Amino acid sequence: MSPSAEVVSNAEIVLWALDQLGGAAEFVDIETVFLKCFELAPQRFSWRTRPELPDFKKCAKALQEAEARRPNPLVKTGDTFGRQLSVDGQKWIEANRSRLIARLKSGEKVPEPKRRPRSRMLAEADRSDVFAAWSAEGTLPMEKWRMAEFLRCSPDSDTSIWRNRLETLRSAANAADHELLLKFLDAVAAAKPDWFGEEPAK
Repeated sequence: MSPSAEVVSNAEIVLWALDQLGGAAEFVDIETVFLKCFELAPQRFSWRTRPELPDFKKCAKALQEAEARRPNPLVKTGDTFGRQLSVDGQKWIEANRSRLIARLKSGEKVPEPKRRPRSRMLAEADRSDVFAAWSAEGTLPMEKWRMAEFLRCSPDSDTSIWRNRLETLRSAANAADHELLLKFLDAVAAAKPDWFGEEPAK
């Protein structure tokens, strides 16, 4: 997604709306995102004959475009209806924040998002035995079941589930500037790449 100084695409409005709703730290229901898009740019997301109503199809198309970037997606899917900014998505927002604020006006400039408290997910990670052991002694969990408990999945879950849980927690940690937790997650992924469906480094 290449930023333009003059034009903000509908997909970019989706990303900005998700950020404004706290989607860096947690999953947000897509209907809430769509309503925020309509609030920010009603002429873009309204019915043709009923400008006072948001058009679901236009919103859904913009979301699909926002999700299309590969191999490093900007948006993560939690379930059918939840979306969260990935770490790359958060970086994209920071790189484009000034441009988006300048262009997306609804009477007044879109305000900077307020810092939100850490999510329950991060609080549980902070309290976990495996993170405490690594923080104090640099000891990584070598038993798969310990990391499974930490990521709230089963040891025999598919690697795609492990990878998704890891990236969801990385997104929340990045949004909260929790650098220590990010380092822990990266260290585990590097030490045990097979848990996450990756090939060991040669």
